[in-house]
Amino acid sequence: MRFLDYIFLALRNISRQKLRSALTIFAIVIGSTSVAIMLTIVFSAKNFINSQFEKNGTFQQIEVSPQQSIQWGRNNQGCNSQSSVTGCVNITDSIVNKISKLPHVIGVTKEIAVQGAFDGLFYGHKKLQVMQVLAYDANGIVTSSMLAGRDIRPSDGPGVITITSDYANALGFKNNYSKLIGQTVILHSTAFYSGVGSNPVAQSQYIQQFCNNSTNQCSPPATELKAKIIGISNSNSPIGPGRYTIRVPMSWATGMEEQQSVQYPSSQLKVTNLLTQNGYSQLIVKVDNASNAANVAQTIRKDFGVGAADAETAIKQQLSIFNIIGYILGGIGGIALVVAAVGVVNTMIMSILERTREIGVMRAVGARRSTINRLFTFEASLLGLLGGALGVLLCYLLTLAGNPLINNQLKGNNISSQNILAMPTWLILSVIIGTTVIGLLAGLYPARRAARLDPVEALRFE
Repeated sequence: MRFLDYIFLALRNISRQKLRSALTIFAIVIGSTSVAIMLTIVFSAKNFINSQFEKNGTFQQIEVSPQQSIQWGRNNQGCNSQSSVTGCVNITDSIVNKISKLPHVIGVTKEIAVQGAFDGLFYGHKKLQVMQVLAYDANGIVTSSMLAGRDIRPSDGPGVITITSDYANALGFKNNYSKLIGQTVILHSTAFYSGVGSNPVAQSQYIQQFCNNSTNQCSPPATELKAKIIGISNSNSPIGPGRYTIRVPMSWATGMEEQQSVQYPSSQLKVTNLLTQNGYSQLIVKVDNASNAANVAQTIRKDFGVGAADAETAIKQQLSIFNIIGYILGGIGGIALVVAAVGVVNTMIMSILERTREIGVMRAVGARRSTINRLFTFEASLLGLLGGALGVLLCYLLTLAGNPLINNQLKGNNISSQNILAMPTWLILSVIIGTTVIGLLAGLYPARRAARLDPVEALRFE
C-alpha cells in the first residue's frame, strides 16, 4: 500500500466519528498548547534578559574589587578604615595601569562610590534620601540607558549630576523627565563632611567651641552643594548604575573624598586624600571578546590578589534558573499530554470494535497483518500530528495577543524592547514531533490488537 493511501484511509477513518475524533484531538491540543505557551514564556524571558546584556556589551565586562571574594553585580564594597571586610587589596593607579596592559583588555573604568557623605537631596520643598553617590570614568565602557538629557562626559566637572528615574519619579516628574533637565538640586551633607565645598575653618571652630568636653551629641553645620541635573537614567534597566543612584563626574567625586582639617595651633589646612588611602571602589574591565572574559578575570585574581568576576559567567549562572523553571513547566504540560495519550488509546480501541468486520474483509482480500498494523498506527500518529499542529497555532495566536500587553508594561518601565514573546523554531518542531510520537506510541497496542484479529471471526462479528 502506498504512503498516500495510508493518509487517505487515516483521514477517512478519523472523519467517520467526527465528535469523538475532535474531542481526542482537542485533548492533545490542550496538552501541546500548555507545553508550548509555558516554554515560550520562559525562554522568551531568558532571551530578553540575555539580549539586553549582549546588546550593551556587558558580557565583555569584568568587575574588579578590593575584596577577594565577590559576585558580579556592581554592588561590591571597597576597602576603607571603617570596613570590617578582611583580605582587601587597595586598587591603585599602578594596578589599573598593569591591568590595562593585559592581553585581550581593551579598556578599564575606575569607579568611586562616595560613602556616607550625603544624607539628603533637596528640590523645592521635597527631600529624598541619598542612597548612592557614584562616579566612574566617562570613557564609554560603562554606559547608562538615558531617558532624558545626556550622560556625563569627560569634560564635565563639579556641579553637574545625573539621577536615576526613581529619583525623578519621587520628585514628581514621572513621564515628564525632560522638564527636570537643567534644574538645580541641593546635596545635603552628613555631619563632619569635610570634602570639597565644605568650610574646614568654620567646622574646626565649631568643634573647638561646642564639641570639645561636651557630653551632648555634637553635630557641626551641614554642607550644601548645588548640582544641576543634566540627565535621567533608567533605574529599571539591567545595565547601568543601579537604582536610586546619583552619578557625579570623577573630578567632583575625587574632591568629595578629600578630608580637610585645620591643624592647631599653626592653623594650617591639612588635606588627606581618602582615595589615595583606600583606593578605588572597583574597576570595570572590558575585554575584546566575551569568550576571553573568564580567563582574564582568573589572571587578574592570580596576579593582583584582588577579586574579579566576569559578567558572562555570573549572568549565565543566574539565567540557568530559567532552564529549571522550563523543565518544571514542561513536565506539568507533559502530564496533560499523557492524559491525551490515554484518550488516543481509547479512541483507537473503539475504532477497532466498530471496524472489526471491515478488518476481516481487508484480511480476506489479502491485506497483511503488517498492513493493518501500519494503518492503525498511522491513524493514531495523525491524531497526534493534528493536535500538535493546532496546539502550536493556538500558542502562536496567544503570543500575538500577549505581546501588546507586555509591550505596554515594558513601555511603562521605560524599556524600549518590543514583542519579546516569540516561539523558537526548535520548540515548534519539538511540540509537533512530540505529539506525533505520543500518538504513535499510544496507537501501538490498538494497532497490534487489530492486526491480530482472526479474519474468520472478524467476518462473523456483528
